[in-house]
Amino acid sequence: MGANGAGGHRAAAAAALTSGMPVWELGPAQMMVVGTFGDLDLHHHPAVQVGVGLTGPLTVRTDDVPSRSGYVVVIASGAGHAVWSEPTDLTLALYLAPHSWPGAALHALSLSESRAGIWFPSGGQQLARAVELALDAGPETAAARLVDSLCGAPEEQPGLHPQLRQAMDLIYSGTNDSVDLASVAHEVAVSPDYLGRLCRQQTGVSFSAATRWARLISGLKHLADGEQITDAAHLAGFADGSHANRVCREMTGAAPSEIARALRNSTDPSKQ
Repeated sequence: MGANGAGGHRAAAAAALTSGMPVWELGPAQMMVVGTFGDLDLHHHPAVQVGVGLTGPLTVRTDDVPSRSGYVVVIASGAGHAVWSEPTDLTLALYLAPHSWPGAALHALSLSESRAGIWFPSGGQQLARAVELALDAGPETAAARLVDSLCGAPEEQPGLHPQLRQAMDLIYSGTNDSVDLASVAHEVAVSPDYLGRLCRQQTGVSFSAATRWARLISGLKHLADGEQITDAAHLAGFADGSHANRVCREMTGAAPSEIARALRNSTDPSKQ
């Protein structure tokens, strides 16, 4: 979707309610979606999620704490949640891999601000408005505005263990056929036990969950490209459609068929 000013953005965003959810791949470990969120089951995923209510507040429910509402929420990697917005309101969702710089920084911040890993930053409505305006210039600009406001400059944030970062890069690159723990540990020259502990300690999720999420993101890209669900599952490396269905429900709160419908007519500006 190009930058056509506020009127163009709002028209395209409103169309997303009926013709699909625009999806942008902003990098190998970063994805943005704009649309409405409702009737999702509680779920959890390895990505750090930042939700922004572009035209109204959003509500987050969890198993452990009462539902809360606000205009911006940061959800830690692995935190169970379901995000809901009014059917007429648009929500921007930014998904960041926990090994990426903004993902690691926002994961740590959300846990420091909330034991449940569900953080509503102060000044959320003003930030949401700034992100809405930045989206007119493109999804990359909106993502940068959001990340800069929430966690500052990269050099101010602690990094991940270098071999864990290398392992995560292998998983998300899609260049390795074998992304099981033993194979990746061999590639980065550490023991499988050590790599598994590093992943859990520094990202909050297991190594196997990280690989399932990477495969799911790959599958969603294939769905957005027009592949059928079974074909997308195989291309992403799932054993079969049933496996992909279980992972999709676990990590998105919806079935692949529901996501496929939402992704119809989605737009990625990198393909234009």
